[in-house]
Amino acid sequence: MLDKRSYKLLDSLLHICGEDGSYKIIEYADIARAVLPRYKIDNENILQIIKFLAAAELVDVKYTDESVVCVAILPKGRIYEEERMARNQNKVMGKGMAFLIIFGSFFAAIIGAIVGGLLGSFMT
Repeated sequence: MLDKRSYKLLDSLLHICGEDGSYKIIEYADIARAVLPRYKIDNENILQIIKFLAAAELVDVKYTDESVVCVAILPKGRIYEEERMARNQNKVMGKGMAFLIIFGSFFAAIIGAIVGGLLGSFMT
């Protein structure tokens, strides 16, 4: 399981590298711009996280320099991203469905009470 900074960096690398799976030469400054500023990431942190992702076999690093890195996203990294997005989508759909059920039940109860009151007044 990745922490938030590692996941965000992997997500940024996925967007920068694209879908073709080829190696891309990326400057650390471009990666830092792609990751949100609240994560407070610098060149040293980027290199550490990329090494961690490489050890987890999510990315493959061809070479690194003081200002650039040559990296490719491995299939395991793409699958990790897809699974995480599917989990998040299920959570969002679950919240939306709960909202719909609660308010749908509320309005159905109000309409039922009104109809029951009207029927009761006509019956007597």
